[in-house]
Amino acid sequence: MFQKKSMKLDKLETKPKAPLIEITNFNCPPDGESFFHQTRDGMELRIAIWNQSSSKGTILLQSGRTEFIEKYYEVILEFIQRDFCVALMDWRGQGLSGRVAEDIRIGHVKNFSDYDSDFEEVIEQVYQDKCPKPWVAMGHSMGGCLVASTAAKNTNLFDAVILCAPMLSLRMPFLVKKILLLLGSISKIGFGEKAIAKPEWNKEKGWLERPFTENEVTTDLARYERTVMLIREHGDLAVGGFSINWAYGALKRTNEMKSPSWIKKIKQPLLLLNATRDKLVNPEENKKICNQSSSVVIENIESEHEILMETDFIRGQAWSAIDKFLQETL
Repeated sequence: MFQKKSMKLDKLETKPKAPLIEITNFNCPPDGESFFHQTRDGMELRIAIWNQSSSKGTILLQSGRTEFIEKYYEVILEFIQRDFCVALMDWRGQGLSGRVAEDIRIGHVKNFSDYDSDFEEVIEQVYQDKCPKPWVAMGHSMGGCLVASTAAKNTNLFDAVILCAPMLSLRMPFLVKKILLLLGSISKIGFGEKAIAKPEWNKEKGWLERPFTENEVTTDLARYERTVMLIREHGDLAVGGFSINWAYGALKRTNEMKSPSWIKKIKQPLLLLNATRDKLVNPEENKKICNQSSSVVIENIESEHEILMETDFIRGQAWSAIDKFLQETL
């Protein structure tokens, strides 16, 4: 599928420029290129690429559910300082990519496979021309799930894979999973966009801010407040809650990943950054799944879900593992 296209580079340059947002004391890394790519089904995806002249290769970095490019400025800069090209896109339905649901604030996708198609199309039509190889595909949470899915389907596409607290599993009571699978199976009759978890938003106050003490993703106050400030000042970046279709697709995909043969389809060197205090995905289940691969390195990190948005000490452990893995595999 991923043959080099004959598309000329100057044709790609005509894509509409996309904004990259900054807030006080949190600037966009310099010399990046950002634009919108229109998919085959007409969805606009926001893409950003930095350091395209790199001789070391490219980190194809994919974010988690509800996230957006701006949240990763710090991580992008750290990869640039290691002389990598870095490429990201906002998944459909979030960030500044086109929204899918009528309620634009809810996390929704018609079919989970739409994410796969978007990623594969961007690789084929954009990254092939703009991003130097070797390629390291790296994904956090839902992004990790989708990076892993693409690596399993296209075994020669990436040179290495890094999964950061990936959504290979979900922390959810068994009965709730069964109910969601049932709801999802009948969503074709018109319930797919219905919210299971509603966005924390109202007309008067906009996005409602969860206190730091109630958050489940990081123990770092400054980085948590930085994300809150981005959303407070630029609410169009945010989505919240999720639809029946999203939940059904996520459960179906993670159920498929439990098969012993699934992870073995990923032939590339694989690094799992496993957040041992994760409250959203199941770190023990993730470790069990990845241990079935003969090419995996597992780094257990005492962290909440967002390892790269954690304290300097925790992030330092993650970066040590990433640096060692890249040095040994590229």
